[in-house]
Amino acid sequence: MNRFTSVLTIAVLILISVATACDTSKPGVTSISSAPSAEVPEATATAPLVETATATALTESTATPAGDAPSGPRATALALASAVTLVPAQREEPETDNSYQAIFERAWQIVRDNYVRDNFNGVDWEGIGEAYRPKVEAVSSQGELWNLLDALIDELNDDHSRFVRPDQFAAEFDLPAPDELAFRPWPGLTVWPAREDEQLLVWYVCEFGPAASAGLRRGDVVLAVNGESAQSLQTEEGGFDMTAIRSALYGEEDSVTLTVQRGPERDPEEVELRFGAAAGCDGWQYGLLSSSPRIGYVRVPDFGGDADVNILDTIEMMEEEGPLEGLVVDVRHNPGGNADRSIAIFTKGIFGQVGPLRENATQTIYRVRGPVRWNETTPVAVLTDGSSHSAAEYFATAMQQAGRAVLVGMPTAGNTEGITGFSLADGSLIRLAVSTLQLPDGSTLEGTGVVPDIQVPLGAWGLRQEPDVQLRAAYEALVGE
Repeated sequence: MNRFTSVLTIAVLILISVATACDTSKPGVTSISSAPSAEVPEATATAPLVETATATALTESTATPAGDAPSGPRATALALASAVTLVPAQREEPETDNSYQAIFERAWQIVRDNYVRDNFNGVDWEGIGEAYRPKVEAVSSQGELWNLLDALIDELNDDHSRFVRPDQFAAEFDLPAPDELAFRPWPGLTVWPAREDEQLLVWYVCEFGPAASAGLRRGDVVLAVNGESAQSLQTEEGGFDMTAIRSALYGEEDSVTLTVQRGPERDPEEVELRFGAAAGCDGWQYGLLSSSPRIGYVRVPDFGGDADVNILDTIEMMEEEGPLEGLVVDVRHNPGGNADRSIAIFTKGIFGQVGPLRENATQTIYRVRGPVRWNETTPVAVLTDGSSHSAAEYFATAMQQAGRAVLVGMPTAGNTEGITGFSLADGSLIRLAVSTLQLPDGSTLEGTGVVPDIQVPLGAWGLRQEPDVQLRAAYEALVGE
């Protein structure tokens, strides 16, 4: 243990950060940059998803993207904003009858025909329709109809499915206003609590920026934001109100005051951060955790673009002076993308089916084909947490099912439902869950996530340690300590 501590602590401190600057055009979101020999394009595909079909046969797919979605900072922003997997929108033909009754009927039918589960989460959808139709007849304005449609979709008790009014599109899709396309100052830190976090933790501080200048660091506990206690920012469903947090940290003001505690022996203190530029932010990182044994580390901030190329390049650089004897792949706080090619670096196989859980619906076999691009023998540990979303969960479950890696950390986000958008005649939109990943045993990850083999909570100060307690546990799992 002493050897591990002395070697690993130094190694983590000198981890080479491939990304050296944040995307300051999107404040509050960490940047992704490529490994030295590959440039990550600003595009990716979502986790493998397929459109609803009516045939009973299983189809097979090895290239499973279901549409374009943002990568890097944009992907992180979307994960923070909505925590959903995206699939292409289904644009409906304009209704001939634009009456309130016709719009309602179309909305009800969209759910009936396309929702991911034909038991509608235990809701009697036919009965819901009967109960709502008299209410529609009493509607006298567009606003009243939208309120009714909002309540209709809420009947599903599905956090991913929702009704979106036209004036909510900018917020729903995280679309910047024209004046936001230019540089906007921000505090240079990321506050993105995982679902298991009971405290509001600073996840990352950029190397240069207002937060770094104030001495804040990863793992500090935020007790209040602009005088509003962190407890008051918690929601009834659990977790924190990220809309309020983002508004304070990356909104229209020019500063934010945080009440922080920097360690168990420190008293709380107020820190005012005046917004500005930041650089050296969270991104791809890699390095040796120890030289004997040679244990490598790579942080994968998202599975967008050429993530697989970046992973392979970092492995190659770490193996320049000898083969690795173990590797930690860190997908904590990874919002997703498409992990298929990254899985193929380590293993191959069939890991379930993707599609709607409806009678007679087609499901696509989730297969990752070989050849394996690195090897299938070097021990691997995968780090996960409650902010590992979508494709990060596909990566984790594939590595676990194949017996290729030991999973360490906390259960993933349980965010594997794919949603698509259905337009209505009045310009509004239904975003509806239409598919999910079903594991070989028939279970799904939705709401549960991938459960690590070794569960390690961060605790109050675990993230502030160097190395943090989860990374230490992953190392120990590889070397047998």
